[in-house]
Amino acid sequence: MNRRKRGKGGFTIVELLTVMGVIALLIGLLVPALNMVKDYSREIQQRAQFHSIDVGLEMFKNDFGVYPESDENSYRVPAHPIDPTYYCGATKLAEAMVGLDLLGFHPKSGFTASGLNDLDGVGVGAGVVQIYDAINGINVPNVYVETGSQNIDVRKKYIDLEHANAYRIDDIYVNWGSFNRYNFLLCDVYAKKRQSGKKTGMPILYYRARTAYKFQNYLWSDLGSDQNPAQNDDIYNYWDNERLLALGDPEQGTTILHPLRTGTVVDDLQRFEEMILNKQVQTATKTAAFPDGVKRPYRADSYILISAGKDGLYGTADDVLNFEKGKE
Repeated sequence: MNRRKRGKGGFTIVELLTVMGVIALLIGLLVPALNMVKDYSREIQQRAQFHSIDVGLEMFKNDFGVYPESDENSYRVPAHPIDPTYYCGATKLAEAMVGLDLLGFHPKSGFTASGLNDLDGVGVGAGVVQIYDAINGINVPNVYVETGSQNIDVRKKYIDLEHANAYRIDDIYVNWGSFNRYNFLLCDVYAKKRQSGKKTGMPILYYRARTAYKFQNYLWSDLGSDQNPAQNDDIYNYWDNERLLALGDPEQGTTILHPLRTGTVVDDLQRFEEMILNKQVQTATKTAAFPDGVKRPYRADSYILISAGKDGLYGTADDVLNFEKGKE
């Protein structure tokens, strides 16, 4: 009786190792590509959020004739008459878009961390009223609006909350310094789990152009009184968000510094200038008499928005801005 010969079943060790090597090689090629796709997708989401904010800011300007202010109250000269608490460009952006308490922006706002406004312009006294009360609730009556419902009736949201990514400062930061922990910030799309239990991105920095000035050329004379807008004559004022940058990393505090705020003033101002300068204009205006050219920023007549990007640090290569360099 003849028996059929059987071939050996399965794969040899060499064949298995070869296949595994090929798979490992493909994974090694695929993972970076997938990460690039993911990063690009996040950037698209961030630009979509910027677009929503752009629309909101244009609506705000249509209603009030100007974009929301962005100067830091604690750096005003003379000092802010009723509210020395830190209140910067990023917090003012959030208030302008969704209100100090997420119930909408009040047209009588004084852009203060406390929700107070000095209606008579005299300072502390009878003319100072509570426009918002984010801590106790707006139903607390005041001399400007008798009831909470009337207060709400005059409010307006300039961006939908689902597009705003609005979080309280203490949702983001472990140490919020002299900021009002109840104030809101609009956060970018690069969300991380915070110690508060919330998953948030980093605050979006907002700088309004100071159109009375024509250049973005930081000088040593600007450092005589660093934060004094009267001496800082740049279109965009670095100091508008410096207080927020000084908080450092939300989890680690000042043990991890933002490259945009190292504490070395000259370096910080130069890095900020480098980030926002329109080099095409600068190059086109270079002459023998003016070898540095005319230093003008992008969006010199409106505002700048900055996301810290994937790494959560301002002043690094992955930052996302509301303009593309070389395309405007």
